[in-house]
Amino acid sequence: MPMKRTSLFLVVLSFGLMLAGFGPRPYSDLAEYRRLPLETRINRMQSAGEDLFMRRHYEDAIVVFETILTLDPGDLKAKLWVTKAQSQILVEKNEATKKALYQKYGHLTPKDKIYENWHWGPSVGHFEVRYSEPKPYVPKVRKLRPKATDAEIAAAKKKAEASGDAADLFELAMLYWSIKDRDKSLKAFFDAFAVDPEILSKDDEYMLSTISEEVDAKAAAGKAAANDYLVSGRLGLIQGDRQRAVNHLVKAAALDEKIRETVRKELATFVATSQVEMVSLPADIFSFRQAYVFDKGTDKLYLRIVMVPKNGSQVIPVDMMLNPESVKDIELASKDVAFAFTQPGIDDSSSRLYLILPEKEGEFPEYEVRVALTLDRAESQSFELSNFSLSQELPDNWSFVISSEYNVSESLAQGDFEKSIDGMKITGWHLAITEGKGPYIPLDSFKEPLPKAVDVWKIIETGGETSLQASF
Repeated sequence: MPMKRTSLFLVVLSFGLMLAGFGPRPYSDLAEYRRLPLETRINRMQSAGEDLFMRRHYEDAIVVFETILTLDPGDLKAKLWVTKAQSQILVEKNEATKKALYQKYGHLTPKDKIYENWHWGPSVGHFEVRYSEPKPYVPKVRKLRPKATDAEIAAAKKKAEASGDAADLFELAMLYWSIKDRDKSLKAFFDAFAVDPEILSKDDEYMLSTISEEVDAKAAAGKAAANDYLVSGRLGLIQGDRQRAVNHLVKAAALDEKIRETVRKELATFVATSQVEMVSLPADIFSFRQAYVFDKGTDKLYLRIVMVPKNGSQVIPVDMMLNPESVKDIELASKDVAFAFTQPGIDDSSSRLYLILPEKEGEFPEYEVRVALTLDRAESQSFELSNFSLSQELPDNWSFVISSEYNVSESLAQGDFEKSIDGMKITGWHLAITEGKGPYIPLDSFKEPLPKAVDVWKIIETGGETSLQASF
């Protein structure tokens, strides 16, 4: 009888705890993570995924790591763990298959399977030795077509222009290559590749690899010109050597300003693809300062970032709480950045800024990047002046608003630092103490221009007063 009373008491107690809030919640736990900085969310998920992996729950671990990649598609650590978990699943399946075969046959491979050039030898444990006769290596035959005539080239060009077909454009490229007209052959080949990327497999004359080797030899000897680097960069993009492609395209633009726009278009197309994730890597950031400025009817967002790239990466992603459609123009104000492009972020209110850096010598080269984004109010009436890229251990994480003191917004959060200078108001928010959270900027509250011309970059560095530099 006492035992029954005890059981009844435990049942009632469990039911009461559920009513008190220990039962299932009516919303997903992931909703709570959205209120945390992105870095904190990812770190917690990473720990949970690794714990599942160690307990051999590989499928569940993959789900967690893929959730991380949904939040940050460029997270290389999560990609590595997905691959590790998938590999471990295959290993365990293979072990199970080997065990089943051994139990059924007494060996791992049925002996009645006939092979052309080998025979079974003695057994070694669970395996059997296989002997095979060596076969000579026969290299693939390299096609060499005869030198094309002017009439053949003219006919092929007319056909390719009329059809626009990849095969016709490829044939035109090969005819130009037969007479060693590198520039025209490459143009026709790039046009063919744009129509059908699979056309790359038909290059039996090794045109692309031959040109790549020639350019590499020139670069090693210090004799490569801007056009050589441009060709090498474009070839690297279609051959899969994307790191070399970015490096050589940036060098081409630096050597010849006339081809800068051509390089910009090539890189813009590349950045818009998922392939950019293979070469982009977040940098070690030591200072992040951004400022919204309204002046003369223009809304601008200034970014000053001091960083050291990891593993020599020249493509640095920077996440911003800004609608990418609202960016009308990007102005580069530092020699430490060659190009900059915006792409959509993980949701409609965020974007990713890709900074393309020039190559620098040294093991840990430091870059001071200055970029100004011109915003379009027609696309976005407000945005969040936040930055979740830095942890609290790195205190130099600031947002500023620089405007006429007559621009007043009641919805603008109070700053950690405020100063008025000659009719101009400077407000600063120390994001290191707010876990990266900054104020919302209602653009329609800013209508009055700055009272005078100012050096915005200097204000960002000092907060408007040199003596304040130490406090930042």
